Amino acid sequence: MRYRPAGHPEWRIAKTANVSSSGVLFVASEPLEVGGRLEIEISMTAALSKPSRIVATSEVVRQGTETQPLITAVQHLHFHMIDGDLE
Repeated sequence: MRYRPAGHPEWRIAKTANVSSSGVLFVASEPLEVGGRLEIEISMTAALSKPSRIVATSEVVRQGTETQPLITAVQHLHFHMIDGDLE
């Protein structure tokens, strides 16, 4: 998976812990503001046996503290599936 704050050009790579139709739980590489918007892309190639990914605009709903892993929960505001894996 990869993410970036909405409007930023640079993607950050992250490891997912849980993915659902309503959101995703992942380990972020930086502190993120609760309520902040993210652009997210999640590879679904392994699960679907064909190159595909979820593309979403999501909102940060909570995050661990800086002294713990930055486990981050986001809620999808809208998402869709497209062909092709992460580049």
